[in-house]
Amino acid sequence: MVAHKLPEEMFQAFLERVASGEPVTHVCRDPKMPSWGSISNKIASDPAFEAAYRLALEFRGMVLADELDDIKREARTGMIDPQSGRLAADILKWQAARMTPKVYGDRAHMTVETKGGSFIEELKRVEDAVKAKAEQVLLENRDTEPDTLRARDVVVNQDQVNIDIPKAT
Repeated sequence: MVAHKLPEEMFQAFLERVASGEPVTHVCRDPKMPSWGSISNKIASDPAFEAAYRLALEFRGMVLADELDDIKREARTGMIDPQSGRLAADILKWQAARMTPKVYGDRAHMTVETKGGSFIEELKRVEDAVKAKAEQVLLENRDTEPDTLRARDVVVNQDQVNIDIPKAT
C-alpha cells in the first residue's frame, strides 16, 4: 500500500492504538491497519503526522509507566515472582524513559554561574586561564639550554678507539 492512497482515518486509528499502549509492530500486523512501510513513508513525508506519531509514542510511554503500578501490586500480593516483576519493571521503566524522556527520562542538570557578563565571556576566561597554565608548565619543564644540537667538544680518534677495544681470543 502507498501511504497517500490510504484514508486519513486509518492513520488516525493507528495513532490512537499506539497512544493507548499498543506496540507499533502489533498495530502494523493488523490487516485493517497500514503497514510499517506506509507509516514510515507518511512520517517521512508529512511533518504534521510525524509530530502526531511522536506524541502518540509519548502517550504510549505514559501508559507503560502506569503498568508499573500493576506490577507493584502483583508483586506485593505474591501474584508474580519478584525477579520476574523486577525484570518487567526495569523493561517498562526503560521503555517509558525512551518514549517520554521529558517526563521519565534521566535528567542531566548543569548550572553555570558567571561573574558578570555572558556565558561566552566566561568560557573565554576559562580558555585563557587554561592556556596560561599550559604555558607556565611548558616554561617550568623547559631546559635552560637552547633547543639546538651541539657537536661534541671532544674529537674522537677512531684508531685509538679500535686499539682500546679488547680483542676476542
